[in-house]
Amino acid sequence: MEKSCRFSYNDLDDSLIVSCKDENENVRENFMFDNFIFNLTGKGKIVGLQIKDASKVFLENNISKDILKTIEKISIITVQKENCLLIALNISSAQNKVSLPLRVFMPQITA
Repeated sequence: MEKSCRFSYNDLDDSLIVSCKDENENVRENFMFDNFIFNLTGKGKIVGLQIKDASKVFLENNISKDILKTIEKISIITVQKENCLLIALNISSAQNKVSLPLRVFMPQITA
């Protein structure tokens, strides 16, 4: 599922914040993975995230950090497959369209 989101980039602390939360949704919990803080509803839906040290994260993924200051549109795509959550940020600027893929491995729960 892909949804267009609100976003802001702060170059002072090099943090990109993305929110896809609907007006009727509430963030119930957060979890951190590497440089990412994910916001979840009570049903576990990812409705936002923060990328700390965003320039570094982008460069590590062969994406120019310059796009951070020219972002026009961001969307989040999430897909769960077995014990892995696949997340991609699709980012558009006037000059470029890129995708930042993320893989979050979740521990399997055994009874």
